[in-house]
Amino acid sequence: MSDPILGGCYCGKIRFEANPPVLYQAYCHCDNCRKAIGAQVVAWITVESSKFKYTQGTPKTYHTETTADRTFCPDCGSSLTYVHPDRSTHVDIVTGSLDHPECYPPNRDVFPEEKLPWISLCNQGRA
Repeated sequence: MSDPILGGCYCGKIRFEANPPVLYQAYCHCDNCRKAIGAQVVAWITVESSKFKYTQGTPKTYHTETTADRTFCPDCGSSLTYVHPDRSTHVDIVTGSLDHPECYPPNRDVFPEEKLPWISLCNQGRA
């Protein structure tokens, strides 16, 4: 069995683990993700929700207008996960919240039609 994927928030009060396989490693360019995270593009990894669990602390959940649930640390505000009811068997984990984000480079783009004009797509070089 592969080692679990570990991560958590900036202040350390929330910790989680996910077990492989990683189903997707992607950049999301949608306006909702950009605003929720506060970045020009958001990197995510996706795992089966049955293979994800919080091991320390309890995140706060924000139920969005798109019916998705975004979790974040109630103390430091770090974004952690995204779950949409249309894909409730999957959880998207913010790559920046991983202990080793360098192990999961994005290899695809989601909502590329919404990307900011000065961002390059994965297949066009460095994003």
